[in-house]
Amino acid sequence: MVMTDSPIDRRALDRLEKLGGSELIVRVIDQFLDKVPKRMEAACDRGRAGDLNAVEKAIHSIKSAAGNVGATQVSDFADHIEKLAVQGAKDLVLPLLCQLDDMLGQVETWLQREKNSLRSIRGSNWH
Repeated sequence: MVMTDSPIDRRALDRLEKLGGSELIVRVIDQFLDKVPKRMEAACDRGRAGDLNAVEKAIHSIKSAAGNVGATQVSDFADHIEKLAVQGAKDLVLPLLCQLDDMLGQVETWLQREKNSLRSIRGSNWH
């Protein structure tokens, strides 16, 4: 799966901005940056333990969070992994988790830059 220059479909962030302004975008990004790495770690741990049911749950959460920020390639890839986990395809799921983790790293870097950019525009009165 090839990542484009931006791993984010900007339309998702535009929708968030219409709903709640830059503050909502920053809150959603913060939530993504806080929770998704923990869920990815849990998915990898449970995958190595052979608990595909737990993998499926963690990946489903990642898929949803990725969709919220417009990381459509990540969301689609997570959907693929989720389906394989449901089918019990452990030998296929484990290597794909590593790929997903790499993709998430790119998304996290992009989102952190976006958040910093939004904070710069808004000034230093955010915490």
